[in-house]
Amino acid sequence: MSQSHTSNPSRGGWKRHVTTTSALMLLVSAGPALAASGFTAVTASGDDGNKPSATIDGNLTTRWSSDGVGQWLRGDLGGVKSLSAVDIAWHRGNERTNTFVLATSTDGSTWSTAVSAKSSGATANFERYSFSARDARYVRVTVNGNSLNTWASIAEWAAIFTDATPPAGKDRFGVTMLYPSKSGGEAWTLADNALADGRFDAQNPITRNSDGSWKMKDSQVRMSVFTSTGYDERKIPTYDRDVLASRGYMQAANDWKNIEMTGFVKLNSASDTSDNFDWYARGGKHNDDHSGCEGSSYKAGLHYDGRARWQKETWHVSYEQVPYKPATSALKGRWVGFKSVMRNITVNGQTAVKLEMYVNENADKVTWKKVYDYTDAGRWGGDAQHCGGAVGGMPITWGGPIAVFRWDSAKDVDFKWLSVREIQP
Repeated sequence: MSQSHTSNPSRGGWKRHVTTTSALMLLVSAGPALAASGFTAVTASGDDGNKPSATIDGNLTTRWSSDGVGQWLRGDLGGVKSLSAVDIAWHRGNERTNTFVLATSTDGSTWSTAVSAKSSGATANFERYSFSARDARYVRVTVNGNSLNTWASIAEWAAIFTDATPPAGKDRFGVTMLYPSKSGGEAWTLADNALADGRFDAQNPITRNSDGSWKMKDSQVRMSVFTSTGYDERKIPTYDRDVLASRGYMQAANDWKNIEMTGFVKLNSASDTSDNFDWYARGGKHNDDHSGCEGSSYKAGLHYDGRARWQKETWHVSYEQVPYKPATSALKGRWVGFKSVMRNITVNGQTAVKLEMYVNENADKVTWKKVYDYTDAGRWGGDAQHCGGAVGGMPITWGGPIAVFRWDSAKDVDFKWLSVREIQP
């Protein structure tokens, strides 16, 4: 398996590098400074008088102990956080190896294995067990005996959270960014607790999966992302297309305009396999108010059968489409990454819009394939006159306060790693 390790075992600020090997690699610490464990509470399957609380008291001479294969120790992080490793100091860890399983959970009910291994038997100090970053609130270590007997004994343990500073060119989930972010520009990523994010409106109930992803079971989905300014239609003074094109935004100067939208989805069930996921922006709410003129957008469509195309919604509801292109194989039953990029460019001295679509077919976060590239230079259909435009086919060059992750006809979809970023055009 692949594991991440550190060259500096102190939990005060460690630098990560990646080693790939068929065996579990362990970090053996010569004596790290004891620090806060990250756990707000600990419980256990049992004890012999050496209580579970001893594992977070900062003292390597105290311990939790319980006899019998399958004894477990569970820690509560106090809330869902991004976790990438657990440090464990085994009692008498320099005299015996311990067989154990580390698992994580977001709700305390459904668990996902992070590491299944043996300790080194070489140290009574901390050893680090690393894994791919994941969201978790609870951590459980189940001890299946040691090389001498059936006792489970742990002196100290600590949660290691994901580095808050992502590597260059990657977002906080480790997903490759194709375009550089605009300095000081708008940016949003799906929060660990998406239900408490005031800038994210799922509009329908979502639930957390054991791997940290989210589940949506509604067949008509419009998940909205607002800029830091928020959304207020009363602050939109006009929907006149020529005015919007002149000033460059609908509600505020920081409206979503030149952006890269990213999301990973797993289609579990769909009533119509010809329907699609849409990542779209450059407008506000899509309804009949204001003659539908708030509902402008460019929609990047990735269809469940693997086709892709762009749609231009000059107003709600007035669509133009470009031809379908093959993008990937059918989406059902697998994780797929999907990016929508829209940015203003200049064509023959006039502002045009470059539209690009990408897929990440193996969900490795890195390998992005461009599947559509189209430029709207003002000759793509449209009837902008409905909303005051002088030229019917004018491109949608202005920003809007809402970006949307949309799909229909899908009864069960898992999603994760959503983001919207303002990019350098």
